Amino acid sequence: MNIFKGAIAVFAASFLVTAASAQMSEEEMIAFNEQSYFKGEPRITERPAIDSLTGTVALAERPDNMMSPPTMSAKTKMIAVQTMMAANPMGLRDMMNFMVAKKMVLPGITFDEVIESINSRALDLNMRPTGHNTPYVVLRETMDENSPRLEFLSFCDLITMRMIMDFTLEFGAFLPCSIQVMEDNTGQIWITTLDWDVRWLDGSPNPNRISDDLRERAIRVRENIESIMDAGATGDF
Repeated sequence: MNIFKGAIAVFAASFLVTAASAQMSEEEMIAFNEQSYFKGEPRITERPAIDSLTGTVALAERPDNMMSPPTMSAKTKMIAVQTMMAANPMGLRDMMNFMVAKKMVLPGITFDEVIESINSRALDLNMRPTGHNTPYVVLRETMDENSPRLEFLSFCDLITMRMIMDFTLEFGAFLPCSIQVMEDNTGQIWITTLDWDVRWLDGSPNPNRISDDLRERAIRVRENIESIMDAGATGDF
């Protein structure tokens, strides 16, 4: 229960910061932005050695670039998730907040400058652009001419992508890496991305480990996305 109370306190603080973003100083914004990625070493450094787990298929039995059979039926998945959620104090907004890394764009930086900085940093890091969508244009034409600006940019490290897809073809549902740039109702510009980190698996007992090379590549991709977001938030070319 103490863990849940701590989580609730963190989320509450996050909401208060978000609501007060228009009154935050530039130093407070920078401090807020630094919370979007953990740059230290994970607390769990040793990986438990387990020979087998029920329902686990050994890596040697899985060819590269192949879909796996379903882990469980849709009904069993529903029951499993509902069981886990029964101990979860978070609502939908809290869950989305938990799953997303976000940064505030500092004062004086325009939306166009954010986009330009993001693309420039991605080029420097050899993160190939794979898409750029501007749904706000259609929304302004068809629904509301004052619809807040919202753009989606996608990037990919092609070699790491291929290695991950060979390991688990299902991961394609999460690719390419996407960064969103948006305005809130105060005019504050935000940069967000799906917050995933392969280091979360360091404490998992499952024996089906990715290779050390792929693990390091996956960490580097997450760090590159963080760097790209930093560039957008600070207007750094």
